[in-house]
Amino acid sequence: MSSLLDSLLHPPTHQALVVRSLLNTTAEERERILEDVEYNIFAFPAGLVACDYLSDSGTSAMTDLQWSALFRGDESYGRNWGYYCLLEACRDIFERGNDRQYAAHGVVTGVADVEFYRSKLLKPYEGGFVNGGPCQLERPNFFIVPQGRCAEFLLFSTLKDAIAERQQEVSQTPRVVISNGFFDTTGANAAAAGFALETFTQPGLTDPFPEELVGKENPFKGNLDVAATEAYLNEHAEVCLILMTITNNWAAAQPVSMGNIRAAANLARRKSIPFFFDACRFAENAWFIREFESGYSNKTIPEIVQEMFSYVDGFTISLKKDGLSNMGGILSFKDDSLFARRYEGIGVSLKERQILFYGNDSYGGMSGRDMMASVVGLYEVTKEPYLRTRINQVRSFAQKLQSRGVAVLSPPGGHAVYLDMDDFFYGCDRYPGDFPALGFTLELLKDYGIRAAEAGPFGWEWDKKTPKLQALIPNLVRFAVPRHVLSDQHISYTVAAIKELHNRRHLIPNVEITRGKNSRLRHFSAGMKPIPVSRAMGGTYLSEAKRQIFHLSGALDQGPSDHLVSALETSTVDWGHSPIPQGVDLLRWVPQVSNDHSPFEYSVVLDQKTGEAELRFLIEAQPLEEAESEGILTQLQSAALNLTDRIANEYNTRVSLNRFNTIRDIFMPSNPEGFFAAWHSYASGKDGPEWKIYLNPSCTPGRDNAIYTTRTAFERIGLAESWAVVESTMTPNESVVYFSLDLSSDMDHARAKVYVSHGVTSASTIAEKHASICPHADTYEIQRFCEILGDGSLGPYGGKPLLSCFAFTSKTPSQPIGTVHFPISAYADNDEQIQARIEQYMDAVSVSPLYRKRYRKMISAVQRRPLNRGKGIHAWVSLKQAAGGKHSNTFYISPDLFSSA
Repeated sequence: MSSLLDSLLHPPTHQALVVRSLLNTTAEERERILEDVEYNIFAFPAGLVACDYLSDSGTSAMTDLQWSALFRGDESYGRNWGYYCLLEACRDIFERGNDRQYAAHGVVTGVADVEFYRSKLLKPYEGGFVNGGPCQLERPNFFIVPQGRCAEFLLFSTLKDAIAERQQEVSQTPRVVISNGFFDTTGANAAAAGFALETFTQPGLTDPFPEELVGKENPFKGNLDVAATEAYLNEHAEVCLILMTITNNWAAAQPVSMGNIRAAANLARRKSIPFFFDACRFAENAWFIREFESGYSNKTIPEIVQEMFSYVDGFTISLKKDGLSNMGGILSFKDDSLFARRYEGIGVSLKERQILFYGNDSYGGMSGRDMMASVVGLYEVTKEPYLRTRINQVRSFAQKLQSRGVAVLSPPGGHAVYLDMDDFFYGCDRYPGDFPALGFTLELLKDYGIRAAEAGPFGWEWDKKTPKLQALIPNLVRFAVPRHVLSDQHISYTVAAIKELHNRRHLIPNVEITRGKNSRLRHFSAGMKPIPVSRAMGGTYLSEAKRQIFHLSGALDQGPSDHLVSALETSTVDWGHSPIPQGVDLLRWVPQVSNDHSPFEYSVVLDQKTGEAELRFLIEAQPLEEAESEGILTQLQSAALNLTDRIANEYNTRVSLNRFNTIRDIFMPSNPEGFFAAWHSYASGKDGPEWKIYLNPSCTPGRDNAIYTTRTAFERIGLAESWAVVESTMTPNESVVYFSLDLSSDMDHARAKVYVSHGVTSASTIAEKHASICPHADTYEIQRFCEILGDGSLGPYGGKPLLSCFAFTSKTPSQPIGTVHFPISAYADNDEQIQARIEQYMDAVSVSPLYRKRYRKMISAVQRRPLNRGKGIHAWVSLKQAAGGKHSNTFYISPDLFSSA
């Protein structure tokens, strides 16, 4: 909250004085256009796009000062005044720090005279990035080009020739360029020139980052992995350049720390390797250093930029990014650098190629107007108020998505928000080669007129890489935010659209490449088509349970799910390999263990304060063959007893049937009745496997018989007084529905639990009952829990009855733990409503961020439809109150194999 307030307390930095109206198009119209352009988003007409996040390159809105300077553009062929202004601006920005001379202002304002030219613009500067006067003629080291990729081409193509000339022969071993991350055109230009590429990004790019620390800390995930780089250099002598991208566009716009820049420079110097920047977003990187790196909070942006560039031999830059210009690029290297000394005369070769490909060195393919706009843009982009607004807009975009449960790579970088598509499609079983993230961009453009760029398996050619390289490719979609262009309305509309697609992510198509699969930079020109995703349920009960348990374990950060899978196999040994039917016949007997009549249910316990999680499953052993309703309970009883014996045999060091055997006869009559015989529950506890059995007190029908059966059971296991307390509080409209035993060999701590159904009653009545039985009950918290989940109602609840569970142990028979169970699916129209209430409850009780994250992801793990299209994934939610104010909630989750009841 303080981070949000800080951003709000900064005054606005600009006003919008010119607007552009947008054409209103329909989803049907956009779909036809997509067909026309072979589903290539780069070929989609920009005039039909509502919000365009395809790139931040050249898409900025220029400032009034830039427009003023643009009118002073000089289109002369030889030494137009924009040339001198750009040279001076680059000396100011990259070399002089706070000691800027602002010589370009004299030209912009029209006061430059002969003396001004001689004393300011024609001085024989040397030794830095921008030689001047005769030094630029003799030893050219500053090259203007139309855009950044032209600078890359100029650098790599000329460097290749210089290396070959220096060696007097073409080496059989390709020369290597190392980087913290090559963006697409950078890598393509280097590869086209014959260089091999090695990427060493700091590990942990996709590691989770606490949402509450966004805007407060930054781990500089864009850093070069210096240790890995040095290890590589110790084994390979053919490295000719280290290129550091700031911010790291390959690594989701993550910044690079000054310490990392310094360390990389020291390594390059020790190994005698030239060190360059890809400096497209240098100013944004400087802002991150100022905000988050120790020792820089009191330094100005010009000072930080000066230090950054003091460590490198040279740089390429696209002025279309941190130049706030629509066109332009630069290649520059220090006059006295290792690069200049090693490749003596390379400046002349670069100039010759510049003139050959782009034009006279005075303009290098740029118009005079664009040069003047770039000159002013370089000053504008290093102003702190601009950078604060720029970074905060991107950060706010990311935080809005996170607050809606959409994962982004975090912390957000400087120029773009990157959706984490592995998380986006979590539980959907999508595979990189299916290009589902590309399908997302097509749906976003078709349905909402929003254009973003896939920056993952398709763009980075996952399908053409080795497994080792495939593992390094992040699965992202980039929303590059144009500077000064988008309002909060644009951002909010985009967030809402992304959330809607997230809700129906299971329906988003995969994509097939129909043309240009092997073309270089294929994302610019390939043809594609969407491939609908099959929604048919396949597999067996066991295979589907394993799949969902795997995803649930991942959602809860519990590592391998081997123990749970083994327990599942034990539980389904007779029937688990049966195929899942297309539906259930409600005229026959069906399982009641889950809302949708699946034979198993999952539950997840989340601690409110810590987010600590426990994953469990509840299962009903099925008969060997499908049976009619008549006689089914006898078969279920037999199957349950067989499973109980199997559990005891396979888990003999943890499981004891002693207590169960003392009560077996009363819960397993020869002619059972009711809706179940017995269920079993498994959890991978901290100390080992934990099994429970749930028994039916109504196996002999009637409320009184159920109470009598329960009373007898408590008496036989030595907890008669414990039950007496509960029974004394029961009202005529309450009944006992479940009796549960821990099948534990630890008799002191093994629990016996009874579940009481409340009938039509209010939250206050339930709260008072708990207060009279349980020493740790908090009546306010119970009522708040019921009120929020009941959509503002405190009762009486006339739908499906609420339940209370009271758990007793032999060690503390008079101190039961109470849990309130709310059948939330019976009090909502769909799972989207349920999720909204749970989000409201999480806000009310201030759960930990980890709790919220795990809740959202566990629902994604089992969800196979939009949440607003049905209910039942959420079956029950419970509130447990234990000693020391320890509160936890358990979410009972249906597998959603069939239509939920």
